[in-house]
Amino acid sequence: MPQWRVSGSGGVLLTWSRLGLTLDKGRPLTSGFTLVDSSVTEHDETYPVVAGKTKLARDYFRELRVTLRESAEPNRRLELAFRAYNDGAAFRYVLPVQPSVTAFGIIQENTEFHFAEDLKAWAFQINTFRSSYEGLYLPTMLSAIPDTGLVYPPLTLQRSDGVTMAITEAELTDYAGMYFRGMPGTALQVALAPRLNDGNVCVRGRAPFPSPWRVIMIGEKPADLIESTIIENLNSPCALQDVSWIKPGKAIFPWWPNFFSDKPGVASKLDFENQKYYIDFAAENNIEYLELEPPWYGDETGCIEHPEKYDITKPVPELRLPDLFEHARKKQVGIFLWAHWENVDRQGDDAFALYKRWGAAGVKIDFMNRDDQEMVQWYHKTLKKAAEHRLMVYFHGAYKPTGTRRTYPHLLTQEGVLGNEQNKVTYLATPEHTVTLPFTRMLVGPMDFTPGGFRNATAAQFKPNYDRPMVMGTRCHQLAMFVVYESPLEMVCDDPGAYRNQPGLDFIRAVPASWDETVAIDGQIGEYVVIARKRGDDWYLGAMTNWTAREIQIPLSFLGEGEYRAEMYQDGADADRHPTEVMIVTRTVTAKSMISVRLAQGGGLVVRFRK
Repeated sequence: MPQWRVSGSGGVLLTWSRLGLTLDKGRPLTSGFTLVDSSVTEHDETYPVVAGKTKLARDYFRELRVTLRESAEPNRRLELAFRAYNDGAAFRYVLPVQPSVTAFGIIQENTEFHFAEDLKAWAFQINTFRSSYEGLYLPTMLSAIPDTGLVYPPLTLQRSDGVTMAITEAELTDYAGMYFRGMPGTALQVALAPRLNDGNVCVRGRAPFPSPWRVIMIGEKPADLIESTIIENLNSPCALQDVSWIKPGKAIFPWWPNFFSDKPGVASKLDFENQKYYIDFAAENNIEYLELEPPWYGDETGCIEHPEKYDITKPVPELRLPDLFEHARKKQVGIFLWAHWENVDRQGDDAFALYKRWGAAGVKIDFMNRDDQEMVQWYHKTLKKAAEHRLMVYFHGAYKPTGTRRTYPHLLTQEGVLGNEQNKVTYLATPEHTVTLPFTRMLVGPMDFTPGGFRNATAAQFKPNYDRPMVMGTRCHQLAMFVVYESPLEMVCDDPGAYRNQPGLDFIRAVPASWDETVAIDGQIGEYVVIARKRGDDWYLGAMTNWTAREIQIPLSFLGEGEYRAEMYQDGADADRHPTEVMIVTRTVTAKSMISVRLAQGGGLVVRFRK
C-alpha cells in the first residue's frame, strides 16, 4: 500500500497517508504492489518571473521517483514522484506507458491527508462542483470538516505551535479539479470534479499520463507562506518565446460603480462619451488599462444568461468602438474586452484576431464556473489561442490558480475570490474576510479582488448598493490592498468622482501592480497582515486589520542601506467613526527604524519608501 509522510523542522507534519487511484477497469491501484525502482535527483534553478510577487524565483528541490508494479496480473505499473522543498512538499501520480494501461478513466483518486493532531482550519465549504468560487474561508477545526459536502483548496491549517500549512494543487493542465472531504478523526480525502455526461468518470487519459501535483505549503508562521513560489515552481517553464508584450498594470473598472459619471453632459451608462471619460481619468492618473464590460456587445443580462444569442465581434453602435480604441491609443490606455466563455469557445478564433486588429491589450473571460477536466483543458486551449494574438488574459468566474502563469505569463490574474464586487449586493466582504484572504486564497496565485473603493463605511454605516457601492473599513484599508493583494492586473474599482481631490489617489497613481521582491513581515489569519514589496529602488508597505483596532510595530529591516523618505498614509484620528479620514505623514527612516502606528477598526496603513 503506497503511503507518504512529511517531516520538517516542526517534527512530523503529515502522518502516514494512503495513496492510489481507482480506474474504470480492474481493481483499484491502491495495494498489492512490489517496488520496481527508485531514484533521487536534486534540482536548483533560478528563473525570471514576468509578472508577480518577485522578479526571480528559485526552484530548489530533491525528488524521489518510485516505480511500483502489481504483484498479480495484469502487473500494472504506477509511478509516484515526491518533491521536498524548503517551504513545502508535493507528490504526483504518473501512469507510464504499458500494455495493460493505454486509454483509461479515473473514477476516484484515493489520496488522503492524515494529521497527528487536530488543527485549526480556514475552510471554504463550497459543497458543489459548479461555482464562481467566491466564498468565505471560515475558521473551524480539521476534525469538524464533514465527510459530506466539499471543501475547496487552498485549505489552510495551523498547529498549536503556530506552524502553518496550506494544501492545494499545482500544474492542473489535463485533469479534474481537486476538493476535500473530511474523514473520521483528523484526516482529509480527495474528491475530484466529475466530467460532464460521462458516468462516474472524473478523468480520461492515455499513458503516459501525470496527475497535477498535490502540494503542502509549510511555514513556521502564517506570513511565511505568502513569500513562497512553490506553486509556480511545480509548473512547466514559460512556453512563450517572446514576453515583451506582457505588461502588468492597473485598470479602471467602470462596471463596479455602474458607469457612474459626475461630468455634465456625460451619461451614467456605457456609451462612447462615458468610456472616454473613464479613459481620460485613467490617463491622468497613471492607470494603464480600461476594462470594457458588458453591455459592450449587447444587453448585460442577456450576454450572461443567453450567450448563444450574442456576437462578441459586433459592438453596440452607441459605443463607437473604433473611435474609442483610437482615443485610448492616443491617451496610451490599453483596453481589456469582456466576453462570456461560451462565446469565446464558439467565436474565439475570429474574435481574438479581430480584437488584436482593433488594438485590444487583452481579454477578460467570464462565467466558466467549473473545474472539471474538460473545462481545465479549455483554459489551456484558450491561453494558447490568446498568446497567438498577443492578448493578455484575465479569467473571471474562474477556479483557483495552480501556477499556470509560469507557463503562460500572459495570464495576469484570476478571480475565484469574494471581492469588492460583492459589496454591491451582500454584507460578506468584511475586514475579517479581507485579512483572511492573504493566508488562504492569495497563497495560490493572483486574485482579482478589485480594490480601491473610496466610499468607506463602518459596520453600522455599510449597506449594499449596486450603483454606488460602499466598502467596509477605512480608506487606508482599501489602499493597503494595492500592496497586500497580489494581482499583476490590479483593478481600480471606483468612479472618477469618488477619487478626484481625495486623499489616497496619489498613492494609487504611484503603486505598481507587479513586484521585484516581497517580504511578508507579520500577520495572524483573520486578524491582521503586514507585507512589504519592492519595485525598482522603492519599497511599498501595506498593513490591514479586522474590525479590531490595534497598535502595530513594524521593523524596517527589509530596507537597503541609506536613508529613505517614508510617505505614510495612516488612519485619521477619528477613522473609527469617519473611515474616510486619512493622515499623511512624511519622515526619514533607515533599515534600523521602527514604525509604530495605530490601525483603526477595519483600518490600514500604506507607506511608500523612496531613497
